[in-house]
Amino acid sequence: MSDPHAPHADAAGLEQELLEDQALSAAERYAAFLAAVADSGRFWVAESGEYLLTLFDGDGQELLPAWPSAATARAALAQARAQSPNLAGYAPAARELSAWRERAAAAMDEAGVGVGAFPDLAMQCAVVAPAQLLEHLDALIADAATDADETDGDAGDDSAGAPAALDLAQAQRALAQKFAKPKGD
Repeated sequence: MSDPHAPHADAAGLEQELLEDQALSAAERYAAFLAAVADSGRFWVAESGEYLLTLFDGDGQELLPAWPSAATARAALAQARAQSPNLAGYAPAARELSAWRERAAAAMDEAGVGVGAFPDLAMQCAVVAPAQLLEHLDALIADAATDADETDGDAGDDSAGAPAALDLAQAQRALAQKFAKPKGD
């Protein structure tokens, strides 16, 4: 599983890791989505002119599919277009988390529209309410800020000069179990 917080030589490296994450379970993709969005402050939706792509899950709930990068959105949309040519006009469009929080999240909650986080190539995804997604992101952002504060406080500690190793895969699995209630996986 990728680590969106790890330094990458370039943006292409992160894009490639997120593309590889599409093979993970919905819960693991949700954890990767949370980490990427918390780090970048944005996510991608599918847009065609004035229209946003929404899907319906097996229970009939309307979902806004959201991806952690333009590349993952492009890959999923390309696969979906192969099966449904009416999606030809849709392309990835970035959404800033802060603007989405202020303008759209509450309206989506009120309308009963969920977020389909990080759909894979078959458009399977974890489904969360917008308010729940924001809670998860806020918790992750707060944890990252706390970790950064603790790391800054240890600057004078000379215990071998390296921070303790973090098992990122284990941390993302824990996030997935804590936050995701996947449908379709």
